[in-house]
Amino acid sequence: MTASQTFLQLFAYVSNWDFQLNLVFLLAGIAYLLLTGPVRCRFKNAEPVKEWKKAVFLTGLILYYFSLGSPLNLLAHEMFSMHMLQMAFLYFVVPPLLLLGLPAYLLRLILRVRMMKTILSFFTRPIFTLFLFNGTMSFYHVPVVFDTIMASEALHNVSHVILMFTALCMWWPIVAPVPEMDRLKPLFKLALIFGNGVLLTPACAMITFTNELLFNTYAEMSQLVPLLSPIHDQQLGGVIMKIMQEIVYITAISTVLVRWIRSERAKDEKELLELKYQAKLNLSKNEL
Repeated sequence: MTASQTFLQLFAYVSNWDFQLNLVFLLAGIAYLLLTGPVRCRFKNAEPVKEWKKAVFLTGLILYYFSLGSPLNLLAHEMFSMHMLQMAFLYFVVPPLLLLGLPAYLLRLILRVRMMKTILSFFTRPIFTLFLFNGTMSFYHVPVVFDTIMASEALHNVSHVILMFTALCMWWPIVAPVPEMDRLKPLFKLALIFGNGVLLTPACAMITFTNELLFNTYAEMSQLVPLLSPIHDQQLGGVIMKIMQEIVYITAISTVLVRWIRSERAKDEKELLELKYQAKLNLSKNEL
């Protein structure tokens, strides 16, 4: 059996999937569908949730579970490249999907708590989030810090919570899930996305182009899937992170641009209708 076949077969074994975590995410999905479906009418000013938003949120949940509960999590402890793929899903793909799918009326309930609103307002300031997320991500990949975290399950779990929090904060002003809190103009959203892409480049470049093994955690070739040498595995990890990052940010830029164009077009149409209406009023007055 080849290494690639072994790699694929890991996903076929039921024992390699975390079914306790599966139950947690399943319950989260059911709760979401109830809150956006039959129970929605119990919330004040609860606007109908479009089907695409539900699909986006559930996709985020599925990818969240796939990252932590599938054999990918097992491989992430064996191969640095798989660890980076896991991180790309967790902190670049999942957060914007969850924020896009959450209805504003549920978030408003959370924001009614003054402390929550204060915390969110502080940590979601655009420039602050730019350095908070990328600084945390870069610090995480400092070799001595990385090896220390990976050697402790408790530190590993804490680091995941911190990184997920900073990722959600970073995406909040871009996605703007609560319309009345969307104060960032499209041009500044584009600049924020571009800045995020630039700030993480040095860390990705260091991992990708160095010829030295940086992380002792992955100093030995994987026993489960002996596909790559440790140095090539490390370099592949840097490439995966950068490619995934660029795909997500290009998608985000495209989405912001499309929304901006639609918004400007709607404004132009509204102004045109107002001018036509005013012209009709003036014509009626002249006829009288």
